[in-house]
Amino acid sequence: MGQQPSSSRDSFGIVPSEPPANAYKRLPSQHVNVDDPPSRKERLAVCAPILSAIRPWLFVAGHGVVWPKQSHSLINLASEVPFLEDNPPPPHIHSVLTLALRDGATQEILPFLPRVLETVQTQANVIVMCQQGVSRSCATAIAILMCRESMSYASAFADVKAARDVCSPNAGFICQLMELHAQRQDQAKRPRVYRFVPHALHDLATNVLKPCWLTPHARIHATPAQVRRRSNGIYVYSESPLTVFLWRGQDATDANVASATTEVHLWYLHLWGETTMPSVIVEREGAESAAFLSFVQPAALDDATIDFDDVSWTEPPRTRQVEDDLAPSDGLLDSSRKPQLRVIESVDDESWELLQEYDSSDLVPNQVGWLHVPGDRDYIWLGKACNSSWTYDVLVQRVQRDPSIQAGPVTISKPRPKAKATADDNVDLNALEPILLSADDITLIRRDREQQLNKQREYQRKHKEEEKRKRDAMAKRVQDEVVNKLVRSEVMFTLLQEHKENNKLGLSSSSR
Repeated sequence: MGQQPSSSRDSFGIVPSEPPANAYKRLPSQHVNVDDPPSRKERLAVCAPILSAIRPWLFVAGHGVVWPKQSHSLINLASEVPFLEDNPPPPHIHSVLTLALRDGATQEILPFLPRVLETVQTQANVIVMCQQGVSRSCATAIAILMCRESMSYASAFADVKAARDVCSPNAGFICQLMELHAQRQDQAKRPRVYRFVPHALHDLATNVLKPCWLTPHARIHATPAQVRRRSNGIYVYSESPLTVFLWRGQDATDANVASATTEVHLWYLHLWGETTMPSVIVEREGAESAAFLSFVQPAALDDATIDFDDVSWTEPPRTRQVEDDLAPSDGLLDSSRKPQLRVIESVDDESWELLQEYDSSDLVPNQVGWLHVPGDRDYIWLGKACNSSWTYDVLVQRVQRDPSIQAGPVTISKPRPKAKATADDNVDLNALEPILLSADDITLIRRDREQQLNKQREYQRKHKEEEKRKRDAMAKRVQDEVVNKLVRSEVMFTLLQEHKENNKLGLSSSSR
């Protein structure tokens, strides 16, 4: 638990697209068809009943799993999602830990890993389960391998991906797993301040240690001096690798203090893999030690502090909600500007299927793909095996009537030069015009769009810095002018006084 602002290079990494040759376990080869690769929906259907063995003692599954006949321990990460009525856990599957995590980019997963790792260490044949066995459970399995076997993120991901083909943690989980890898390697990248608070509005009974973020979207940790403490709160400060201050407010309960102390030890033991446990020094509100006050003292008296009161919590995202976890907090760039891929198989299907994680392999010959790039245009990909029912007019209608996209009038024409629209054509000049797209362009378009958004964010950041620099320069110039005026006034006053004294001396000499 110690921190320095980390760069994006430290926070993010490239997800391996293929597991190594010596990966632990793969899906049966009969499920793979190179000539006609399965869609995401088909891969999910294939993996649904499978209990994927990551290790002989660790398994991943979704709610559609065929339960093993032997006794197993169950860690259920998605307690809000009920089990299937016809497939509840049998009596010999023992529930040992239940958590209410949601599959969204803003869901924190690291605060729950210490108790997950403690459970895995004390139980045998552990099944880590979420609704589909795709994101939450796979991300947790990756973290277990990283912490239990000191594996890198890339190696752990490859092992889980090899054992479960549909492994696809969401972007927020990937970011946190990369942070975990960096923090295990370098103590300076660990958070310095935590607060012991309820998980979220939907899970108020579960208290966890949450890092205090200076700016959550950039994931920059707050310093000890920047955290405002509340009388009903518990805050943990990492002073050194061997010393931790636990500050308790006047209204904090002894039970919560004991739980927070246990959580601190679990973080060090399981998450960081430390062999020496730190000394936890309890500081009471109003009776803090000089060492603690010196540690949390701000560098300047006017330094602003941040109130991490969670009264104004927003509810975590629902399952499968598409989010942009990198969007700035001021709302200038929101998730509605993130490229989205939808697929559909038949003209008779009611709606498009939205894919959260996708690449060109998700476009198969019997499907139509629709890549929506907000602010640019819509791209329509027509599989070569699609029937003749997919006419251009039908495509226009299906794109226009989708309730989740606010698109203006859309037209699709055969590949030929299109006359430039005029104001008299009764056409929205700002409408997004779908065009035909090759499957190989999907990834490039998405990357280009993300690069554009990153450039916009960087421009906005530099613009704000430039505006601040100009304001500071103007204030300095005004201050200098005021000082110069005061100096000139003082000089003029001094000269005037000297002139008066000289006049007095001259008059005295002439009178004599």
